[in-house]
Amino acid sequence: MKILFVCTGNTCRSPMAEGIFRHEMEQRGFENIMCQSAGLSALDGQHPSENAVLVCKEIGVDISGHIARRFTPEEIDVWDVYFTMSKTHAYILMQAGVPAEKIYVPHYIDDPYGGDLNTYRKCRDKICEELQTFEQHLGF
Repeated sequence: MKILFVCTGNTCRSPMAEGIFRHEMEQRGFENIMCQSAGLSALDGQHPSENAVLVCKEIGVDISGHIARRFTPEEIDVWDVYFTMSKTHAYILMQAGVPAEKIYVPHYIDDPYGGDLNTYRKCRDKICEELQTFEQHLGF
């Protein structure tokens, strides 16, 4: 299964979700799952926000090597499931041609961009909560 986590800039929410999900899958021994992240308005090559790296490190997840990238329509057929951070991201993906049945929309995950460590912790914890529901949805 191939999963793409999608947010706006690919420096906060989606890299955190990707890193946390990957860590969970490795811990549980799932080897047939590939995941990445992308941003709908990402500037290719940016590093993750410092606070995103720090709050993930607090739970044993290393996202420091992440490099932001923009989602491209050419990759639509690559992914089996798109995990978006908002309904707006889902709508944009559908407008780009992603079938609605491939899009998973959790409860809204606030963008922590520019916030303090506690703002990022709240975002990380919300992502963890939503990933548990997502994993149940996938049958893991």
